[in-house]
Amino acid sequence: MVPTTAFEARTIELRDGTKLRLRPIVPEDELLLHEAVAAMSERTVYFRFFSPIKRMSDALAHRLAVVDYNDRFAIVATTHRPNGKERIVGVARYDRARGTDVAEVAVAVIDEFQRRGLGGALLAELARVARPHGIKTFSLIVLPENREMLGLLRKMGWIHQARLSGGVYEISFELPDLA
Repeated sequence: MVPTTAFEARTIELRDGTKLRLRPIVPEDELLLHEAVAAMSERTVYFRFFSPIKRMSDALAHRLAVVDYNDRFAIVATTHRPNGKERIVGVARYDRARGTDVAEVAVAVIDEFQRRGLGGALLAELARVARPHGIKTFSLIVLPENREMLGLLRKMGWIHQARLSGGVYEISFELPDLA
């Protein structure tokens, strides 16, 4: 099933030349999300979910895979295994705070694809999707020890307000014009 959305699937190239397909998430991706989380290290899972989960619950996989493509949107980065089966290697998503122009954003990239430019590419694409949907600000919570995410946000120029509260950074930033 292909969702009706302004986001057109496209191929991107990472810094090392690896080509990946970016597309909107679809409900049928639940199993692929389970596989992606299973491919992540405990550290990566903890940084994304703030919990040391061994296996993502079916309810969480369903919630993450089923979006409305307006107030809740997710982009997946995929590649293919040698057997031709599709594999999710990264996800970026936003969830709009009800009745506002602010959305909470999250990104996760499986370990073998980290530090290659995928996280930044996913966030930039997500910002391009969010603006036409009336979202002006992204917010997120980042653990202080997640130096990679903090570094990525700084490199992208997206850390303008970061407040340490309850042992986590609460970060918000206006979306840049990425047209």
